[in-house]
Amino acid sequence: MPPESDPLAYAFVRQSLAAAKNRVRAQKAAQEQNPVQDLFLALAHAQEVQAKKALLLLRGRIGTTAENQAEALQESREMAMETLPWTLLAQAEGDRAAGALLVQMARALASHLTLREAGAQGAAEYHVCGICGYIHTGDSPGRCPVCQALPEKFSRAGA
Repeated sequence: MPPESDPLAYAFVRQSLAAAKNRVRAQKAAQEQNPVQDLFLALAHAQEVQAKKALLLLRGRIGTTAENQAEALQESREMAMETLPWTLLAQAEGDRAAGALLVQMARALASHLTLREAGAQGAAEYHVCGICGYIHTGDSPGRCPVCQALPEKFSRAGA
């Protein structure tokens, strides 16, 4: 998204991405027992504050619940389609880890496309796999069909 098309949305995306990166950097620093971990956490927190402020302003541009649901599922559909060329590129470059992650991401995103029916029926529970992002609808999940994670790797959305 070019910044000139919607500067506020662009700022939200950039700050959210930077915060996520700094959280991962903090984890790496913690593994190395490096005190710079606190700097990364402070940066991430500040970026999250800024992203949340941008999101508050963007909320005025949010539609009805039905429109939001359709848009959220369309975004999952588009992301699933976009991962295919990324996967092929990663595999062509010999980056097996990235290729495997992108295949897993596409499979998890494909699972999101079935959620329209569940949401319309008022499904009681959603469980998200903490490993790959697969969403299970209904009671407690078994092993993840995407990454084979154990049931305890799922967390209940909204809980």
